Amino acid sequence: MEFPHLFAPARIGTLTLRNRVVKSPQTTATANPDGTVTERTVNHYRALGEGGAGLVMVEYTYVDEDASKSIHGQTGVSRRDHVAGLGWLADEVRSTGARIGLQLVHCGRQKFLGTTPLKSASTSSWDYVERQYGNRPQAMTVEEIHGVVQAFGDAAERAWRARFDLVEVHAGHGYLLTNFLSPHTNDREDEYGGSAENRRRIVLEVAEEVRRRVPREFPLSFRVSVSDYEPDGITGEETVALCAELEKRGVDVIHASGGHHARMEWEVSSWDMPRQPHRWGWEAIRAAVGIPVIASGSLVSPEAAEEILASDSADFVSLGRAMLADPAWAEKARTGRVLEIVPCIRCNDGCLYRGLDAGRSTGCTVNPNMGEEGRYPVVAAATSRRLAVVGGGPAGLKAAAVLHDRGHEVTLHEGDRLGGLLNHAEGSRVKQDLAALRRHLVHEVERRGVKVVHETATAESLAKRGYDGVVLATGAADRRFGGDIAGGANVVRAQDARAADAAGRRIVVVGGGFQGVETALRLSEAEGADITVVERGDRLLAGDEVVYDVLHLPSRLAEERVSVLLNTEATEIRNGSVVLAGGAEIRADLVVLALGRERRDTGLAEAVAAAGIDVSVVGSAERPGRVLDALHSSFFVARRL
Repeated sequence: MEFPHLFAPARIGTLTLRNRVVKSPQTTATANPDGTVTERTVNHYRALGEGGAGLVMVEYTYVDEDASKSIHGQTGVSRRDHVAGLGWLADEVRSTGARIGLQLVHCGRQKFLGTTPLKSASTSSWDYVERQYGNRPQAMTVEEIHGVVQAFGDAAERAWRARFDLVEVHAGHGYLLTNFLSPHTNDREDEYGGSAENRRRIVLEVAEEVRRRVPREFPLSFRVSVSDYEPDGITGEETVALCAELEKRGVDVIHASGGHHARMEWEVSSWDMPRQPHRWGWEAIRAAVGIPVIASGSLVSPEAAEEILASDSADFVSLGRAMLADPAWAEKARTGRVLEIVPCIRCNDGCLYRGLDAGRSTGCTVNPNMGEEGRYPVVAAATSRRLAVVGGGPAGLKAAAVLHDRGHEVTLHEGDRLGGLLNHAEGSRVKQDLAALRRHLVHEVERRGVKVVHETATAESLAKRGYDGVVLATGAADRRFGGDIAGGANVVRAQDARAADAAGRRIVVVGGGFQGVETALRLSEAEGADITVVERGDRLLAGDEVVYDVLHLPSRLAEERVSVLLNTEATEIRNGSVVLAGGAEIRADLVVLALGRERRDTGLAEAVAAAGIDVSVVGSAERPGRVLDALHSSFFVARRL
């Protein structure tokens, strides 16, 4: 076994788990409007159990009918009539050999329904919600606080009656209990504000009430943020002290994460952030308590998870987005099929930006089946055909693998290295997740034995080979620079720029969209690189970009000392400089063109069709987009051919 610590049985209180892999609670927004579970909810969590996790934690579940519900499609445990569906869910997951827990929450000021009341520790508002809905939080009265404490106890008892194996109270990530813990959101002057002892009072009262309402042998977990990462927020020392007090009150395990919604880069770390950002915090907690600690936060690979356990950094590892990407993460790791694991690329696109933020259920960029488990099986085609896939980028690689699994004879045509635009991520720290996706997609084609022809296909060459059908995954074209480029000028496309070429040099990146910003970050890894981004618009990332990138990446550029020139247009590229509108020049040893992409109009699809061959166009060859568009488009086209 490659991961002996990861797959060793372990205990939380009286509960024995088959391994140390915990599926972190993550909302799917698949419940009915009244909070009852649906078949989609059940199918999702059963798949996670079947995928080998030791403990499957069900998403945050609201505890009362007043102000605790946070989002559309959220599960509820606020009424007795929620118990029947939750019991169904618990039984389905337990039938897989996994254990199941239910997370309880009051949303506090993080409410995305546009409704009132909005209750918090104080009137401290999060401007993102206030701008959307015009609602500001109301400071809870002491009587309301006591009511919420009782609601958590009521909800925990319902979870026990539904035969869950564990219950968890969410005291992190900016929800109500964190609103009390953090000085950033708590300016109360009564017994629930001021000192650290007062601010943690409601949390300890909830722990006492839950422990009073359920049998002692029923394990109780608390999820905490090691810090909210606000300058005036929760400190690590306060969190450690809180966890020690929770242990005294009968809590059986601490689930350690970090951040809150206003600092989402810490709560749901994006692709450019380091992995395991909260390790310092969970290790401090573990040193101070005698109960197990669950580590959480961008633990995307089994190698990293094993190292955490082997080094006694934590007792369990919790994976959220990684198991949305591949619900069989644990079983594939256990059986040594690591490269078969579909890696999470921490893009926050399918799960958040185009999922929950858009009012939809949770999705996943790299897993088109997420939230629709069982609805889109890849089954054998009625007739096996000879098919060509043209293009070895993410769309082409995905299409080739799915077509093979459908029973077709597949040939992949690629004139360059397999991976397409994903190749730019190789060797880059900030793009390590995307590099993992490239390795996975290439591996999936190679392990299936798909034939690869390293040539640029034409309509004539495809017709000559006698294919029954062709899938075009040729990607998009680079937008061209509108000015003059002098002969001998050192100019490269964004996807061809590497940090090794930037060391000790002056670099000008032309274009401040996502392509330009991520390229600047990659090149900033080079020692001594002096990088300037030139953008003709009045802000960076002005297109349809993932909002978390828009909010976060400009500050990352500043951290890496990347200069940004807005409202500045590059009009000419000379040998050694870039000329700006108005005549000013910037010295440049290397110029990187990052002007985005547009649809490639080569006429290949029409020529293939004219040759009498069925043709399908997928990914950015159809419409320029992101990784989600490439993988979803190719998957759904390939599964019906």
